Amino acid sequence: MRHVKLWSRLLALTLLLALPGCANNGANADTSPPAAQGSDTQDGGEELFTLRMITITSFNELNVADALGFFRDEGIQIEYIGTLSKGVTEHQLLTQGEVDVFVQSHPPVVAQARLAGMRSIAVTTGIVDHEEYTHVRYLVQKDSPIQSLDEAVGHKVAITRINPCEDGYVKYYVQSRGLDPEGVEFVTLEAGTLEQTLMQGLVDITTSHPPYAGAALATGEVREIFNTWEMFGSPGAGLSTRGFREDFIQEHPEVVQGFVNALYRARVWINNNIDESKAIVADFLDLDPSDLSSFYFDENKNIDPAYIEKWFEISETIGLWSPGDILPTDIYTNDFVPADIPAGDAALHWEGA
Repeated sequence: MRHVKLWSRLLALTLLLALPGCANNGANADTSPPAAQGSDTQDGGEELFTLRMITITSFNELNVADALGFFRDEGIQIEYIGTLSKGVTEHQLLTQGEVDVFVQSHPPVVAQARLAGMRSIAVTTGIVDHEEYTHVRYLVQKDSPIQSLDEAVGHKVAITRINPCEDGYVKYYVQSRGLDPEGVEFVTLEAGTLEQTLMQGLVDITTSHPPYAGAALATGEVREIFNTWEMFGSPGAGLSTRGFREDFIQEHPEVVQGFVNALYRARVWINNNIDESKAIVADFLDLDPSDLSSFYFDENKNIDPAYIEKWFEISETIGLWSPGDILPTDIYTNDFVPADIPAGDAALHWEGA
């Protein structure tokens, strides 16, 4: 019964996120994660700088940084404007001034934004792929005859949106096996519903990100046939980035530095406190933390050029752009080196919402 309740909660959350909201253009209703306690000023009385960002409904370090007060320590408070509407990208909202920061873009998305004339640039990292904490898992029903991702051709594969790490990975893998990626039928669904749709037999394979992959596997109704660590064996192939518009960086370098500092602390804290991190995310999503899977987060202080180059190789292989159209160095900066982590973080615990 617990798993039935878990999926009921997932579906309820998904329906809530899909409702038209009063948020700004391109964003649906706000579902704010547990925020750090306190007023809108720092302890010294100085006003906090408000950073607007979309609401993320997957396992992420931003909600953790917020819950632990890392942003407040840097003079920043977060305003969550809601989830992305279909057909709208973070970078469009960034260009329109509806958000101040992009928070869920793999390097190819930043490159595509810049190719389209947008002035987004990455300043720090998020997740990387990891053997134990896998970025994307490929799931089928427990009794499915499908045994390999090679069999994606001719079958329905669930994704949440056209994205380098969703349809992109599958296309890359299928193409590397000498098969035609055009033969894969991608089905776009709301986040949180992919796994349930698989269980209902409406798709044949689903891509599955944390935290939902762990919840789905815990039901015993699905099994994993492949994952991205097996596909690439590279941390860089899972790299995500966070960043700003170039003009924002010029106008507010101290805010950008504070944002980078807070996220570096959060990434390292999560990797060393997985169970507590799951509890924070589970509290936001109203799930049982014991069922959740988690990401692994980049502990490099700077963006590793080799990770960016790996993404360029993936992107150019599947034809997102032609070699030379844009360079890896065009999409990121390492000008903001995060501060050292406070010694007190080693004993820091989350006390709940």
